[in-house]
Amino acid sequence: MKRRLKSLSIVLLAFLLSGCVKMNMTLDVSGNGKVKTSVRMLASTDTLKTSGIQESTFTQDLKKQFTKNNKDVSAHVIKEKHDGKQYVGVEASNAMSSSIKAIVKNGRVQVTIPMKTFTSALTDNNITTETLNNFNMNEESLKKNGVEMKLVFNMPDKAKSNVGEVKGNKVTVDLLHEILKTDAKIENIVVSSKTGKTFDAKTLFLIIGGIALIIAIILYALKKTRKEQK
Repeated sequence: MKRRLKSLSIVLLAFLLSGCVKMNMTLDVSGNGKVKTSVRMLASTDTLKTSGIQESTFTQDLKKQFTKNNKDVSAHVIKEKHDGKQYVGVEASNAMSSSIKAIVKNGRVQVTIPMKTFTSALTDNNITTETLNNFNMNEESLKKNGVEMKLVFNMPDKAKSNVGEVKGNKVTVDLLHEILKTDAKIENIVVSSKTGKTFDAKTLFLIIGGIALIIAIILYALKKTRKEQK
């Protein structure tokens, strides 16, 4: 997983300082521990023109990075508009599903991803907070230019996370913020939830009682009908 993410991050680095780029990764986690992934990487067409790169070259290179040595990956070209700007890129399904594992224990499922997975390509290419400051760039200015890096978890039940925004079973982590912040950096992204909704004894009792009541009403109605027919 680290090697594949590093390759993709290097492609992203080529445009990070020059314009609008977006990377969004979604993880659908099931109660049995299986993880399905979807990765979307886009660059604005204006950025590509400025860099002298054709759209077709950019998307083909991305598709090769996603599908290299992985027959299970499905990748296709996407085009979208954000804030009035045209973007082009690639969406890949199952790009990293085999590399990301969830642990199921005591009725809970947990996914742990080291932050180094996302930061190694940046630091290896000397893209640090200090480097960005030399270009008068920071988290605020990058986001203003349209740069976006997000990681989304869809859990089987109400989620808990050590980072990001939690809404029900969904957790959204702002990777750009986590990578560039200078204080209290986390080592791992840890997201968990119950494996799924289950019936407790009280709920089961109520269901059985409800079924019994419906049967009793039906039997009473049939008995009354028979009496009236006699």
